[in-house]
Amino acid sequence: MENYQGVAIFGEWTGREIHESTYELLSEGRRLADELKTHLIVLLPGPPEAKEAASELISYGADKVIATLDERLNDFRDDIYARIVAEKIEKYRPEIMLFPATSLGQALAPRVAGLLKLGLTAHCIAFEIRQEDRTLIQVRPSFGEQVMARIISRTRPQMATVRPGVFPHAKKIEGYQGEIEIFRPSEEAFKSSLEVIEKRPKPKTDVDITKAQVIVAGGLGLGSKEHFQKLFDLAELLDGAVGATRPVCHLGWISEDHMIGVSGVSVRPKLYLGFGISGSLHHTVGLQGVETLVAINIDEKAPLMKQADIAVQGDAREILPLLIKKLKKLKSQREND
Repeated sequence: MENYQGVAIFGEWTGREIHESTYELLSEGRRLADELKTHLIVLLPGPPEAKEAASELISYGADKVIATLDERLNDFRDDIYARIVAEKIEKYRPEIMLFPATSLGQALAPRVAGLLKLGLTAHCIAFEIRQEDRTLIQVRPSFGEQVMARIISRTRPQMATVRPGVFPHAKKIEGYQGEIEIFRPSEEAFKSSLEVIEKRPKPKTDVDITKAQVIVAGGLGLGSKEHFQKLFDLAELLDGAVGATRPVCHLGWISEDHMIGVSGVSVRPKLYLGFGISGSLHHTVGLQGVETLVAINIDEKAPLMKQADIAVQGDAREILPLLIKKLKKLKSQREND
């Protein structure tokens, strides 16, 4: 274990820019590297046009960017990318290696782990360092999202995928100094059994609650789809977005694009209002970055009520329309002033 040093993250190139999740990994990777008093590196494979992104990553806290820039990396192919990342890990020997749990990261990380015969913890939401032996404690929901498991790896590097949205976006550091190193993989690494026949862009959706500063969310406590729809009126008044728990999405009250939690997305709004949400771990996992959490529930012992900064005991079906009415009145008064 002694010959491993540094924290490494995978830099994901989308074809146009660096994926948002990379900046989240930079934030947490920088924290871990500082705690371990070591360096932070980014492993960046991609086409030549990704070169400018390498300099950008340094300005967000990377000490070194190990870039492989090749036309053959224009399309993501699991086997090629996995061999290139594995070769980088073997050369630079980081003690921690983090991947985003994006669709690309989830395809890549297990292949890398398999090539190097390493352990891998998936969908982590938090990390801690055990200082005496520099062990990374990897925290993730387990057993049907009912408990938080604390996992350690017996292999090095300690590898994990990280759930997007649970860590803040890294902040730009003016004048930060780092270096870019070009890594040339073996020609064997570029051999692939996969051929890209056609690329179809994923249909764009108008829903992206991960960027909302205000989220109003509802659960089964709202009782019906009719009551749930009133959340859209409140969201409009607050210039916010509507979120939901898994059960109401499965009932068809709202599309799964609005789902928050293990099966959905993680959010970091300044204000979150939860109406009729009990607060199971499956949902609250996605609320790690909320600044102010308000819970409205008839059950004062509901987990979300205990977690909330402001807990309002009462029937969410009654409180929601009253709040909408009050905000509409205030808005009307301001417009008339």
